[in-house]
Amino acid sequence: MSEILKRVQELLKMPQELCNTCGKCCKIATFKGGLSYEQVKELSVSTTEDPIQVDGAKDFLTIFVPYDSTDDARKISNEFIENTLGTLNKKEGEMTFFYCKFLTENNLCAIHEDRPLLCRMYPIPHERTLYLPECGFAETGRRNWKEIEKILIELEQRMKPDNR
Repeated sequence: MSEILKRVQELLKMPQELCNTCGKCCKIATFKGGLSYEQVKELSVSTTEDPIQVDGAKDFLTIFVPYDSTDDARKISNEFIENTLGTLNKKEGEMTFFYCKFLTENNLCAIHEDRPLLCRMYPIPHERTLYLPECGFAETGRRNWKEIEKILIELEQRMKPDNR
């Protein structure tokens, strides 16, 4: 079992050399399945939601600033905006796109050494991860997620009562 866990951990770590340093993932961000700015703010002060989600929303809002309109985000990548709205089955205005206030003009992170966990973990290979069209992580992330899914299915099969 420890080999399986080790393999999943390897698959979740995306090699940083895949990054194209275009900065677009920091210029167009969404939170938790395309929440609106108001929803993220509500989550960040919630006393009834999972504390991990609340802390994640707080961290997100310390880094990311909402665009005034989706049109501003479209200037970075209209294709990504359309893909995101379509994939999340959202209409324009139902979700907010954000940008990182710490991204420098040359697409470097001004707080790289002190960046929060959510930035350190990005991107996480998952079926809901949306990659920009030219993202260097996209191919590896999708491939890694497929392997993780296979591992999860295999573990689920092993856990069934009739397989014990």
